[in-house]
Amino acid sequence: LALFTESFDLMGDGSMVVLPTPGHLPGAVSILVRLSGGPPLLLVGDLTYGEELLEQDRTPATGDTKVLLESFAKVRALKETTPDLIIPPSHDLQAADKLEQYAPDANLAELS
Repeated sequence: LALFTESFDLMGDGSMVVLPTPGHLPGAVSILVRLSGGPPLLLVGDLTYGEELLEQDRTPATGDTKVLLESFAKVRALKETTPDLIIPPSHDLQAADKLEQYAPDANLAELS
């Protein structure tokens, strides 16, 4: 988490950490979820519409492009240091498949 100058440990045990990822909206955050027995999960919300867009520095049509690119770089650096990190953006059509990797026993069909 070194590139993130701020963070907030929601539970006090490192299992849910709020990270600032502004750009789409001022003050936007992502939540890093780390539970035993599974890979870490980064809930980025509307930071990007798809993980491949994040990897290609392709920003959404709204927001501050410069700030978005700074947040993108931080998320990519986290992914580099945490290769098993799952990133399911809110509008990613593959989000359910990515969440299936996180919780294979959950019935995600009920959520769609």
